[in-house]
Amino acid sequence: MNDRYALYALAFSMLFVSAFVLLSFSEVKMPEEHFTRLYFNTTILENDNNTSNLEGAELKIKNGAVTLDGLNSYYPRDTIFVKKKGYTVNLINNKSILFNNYTKKTNGLIYFDFTIENLEGADKNYSYIVYIDGDKILEGNESIKSNEKKIIQKEIKYNEPGDHRLSIKLNTGAEIYFNFSQVKE
Repeated sequence: MNDRYALYALAFSMLFVSAFVLLSFSEVKMPEEHFTRLYFNTTILENDNNTSNLEGAELKIKNGAVTLDGLNSYYPRDTIFVKKKGYTVNLINNKSILFNNYTKKTNGLIYFDFTIENLEGADKNYSYIVYIDGDKILEGNESIKSNEKKIIQKEIKYNEPGDHRLSIKLNTGAEIYFNFSQVKE
């Protein structure tokens, strides 16, 4: 009797292992992911002899700082405005400078640009709302074709002193934010 159960167990285990091996070599179709990407933009500049160019403005690197047209020095987390666009110095090294395309420290004007990328497989209309500290500041709509992206640039006059959070929410539920400080010069 015990031999019979051992044979059944052996046959069952061989059947199980064979099915597992067959399934592991077969192609499994997974549904495609459809989603929207929402992100703040960055700018990376390469250095040539500690000199870079940003929208026609000359940037020099010296002692861990960036100077704009030889006038003011900017350190990481400082904001530079070039042609009405705000850039926050993120990282400085011997080969490049990394900027976030938004203002971290501001004196009345907040600049930011962000990208909505449509990977949903169909043309889509997106609506977004911009908040500062949870209060709605502005809203907008963008039509974006499938597998395309759109860069949105915004300026907001804002003069409340202190530390604040700017957030952008899409109708898809996606959300991004950055913190900024209102400073006096």
